[in-house]
Amino acid sequence: MTGEARIPVFELHIRPMFRLLGQQHMTTLVQPAINLWDLDAVWANRTEILERLKGQGLMNMPGEKVGGPWPPEWVALFERWVATGSNAAPGHHLELVKPDGPYDVQQPTGTQRRLIAIVTAPTKGCRVWFELDAVSSEQRDYTLSLEPAFPAQPANPTVIRASDLFPKGTVTKVVIRDADGTHELDVP
Repeated sequence: MTGEARIPVFELHIRPMFRLLGQQHMTTLVQPAINLWDLDAVWANRTEILERLKGQGLMNMPGEKVGGPWPPEWVALFERWVATGSNAAPGHHLELVKPDGPYDVQQPTGTQRRLIAIVTAPTKGCRVWFELDAVSSEQRDYTLSLEPAFPAQPANPTVIRASDLFPKGTVTKVVIRDADGTHELDVP
C-alpha cells in the first residue's frame, strides 16, 4: 500500500456516510430539501452541508438525538472530496460506461460463472468494474462503473477488462445497468 491516500469517490466513500435517517431529515425537514444521495444535489449544497457537519450551520447534521456528529475523520474525508471538484464539475465520482462489445457470461468451472465486459477507458489510470447492486436466488444486478483517473489525464484510450466471478447456484439471469440502459443476460 502506498503512503498516498486514495481520492474519495462520491458513490464509494461519501454517499454511504449519509444514513437513511439523515437523508429523510434533509428531504423533509430542511427547505429547500437536499437529497444527500444525489451527487449533483450534494455538490450544489456542499458548503452548507460542510457547515452543518462542522456544527456551524443553523442545524447540525446529524443532530445530537440521532447519532450525533460525524467523527472528525469523516468530515475531513468530505472536505477532501469537495477539493476534487470545481464550480464547473462535481467532486470525484463514478460514471456509467458501456462495453466495447456484448457482455459475456463464461463457465470457468461447473459451479462458477464469470461475467465479462471489455471497456475502452478514455485515459490511463481509470478503473472499471461491475458494481453488484442486488442479489436474489435467481438474479444478480450490476452497474458497469468507471472511475476516472484523478487528477484528469490526457486522452489516451485504454482497454480494460471488467470481470466478476460468482457461484452459479440457482442464478438464471444477470441484469446490467450501463451508459446505454439496462441489459439482461441468461446465465448458462
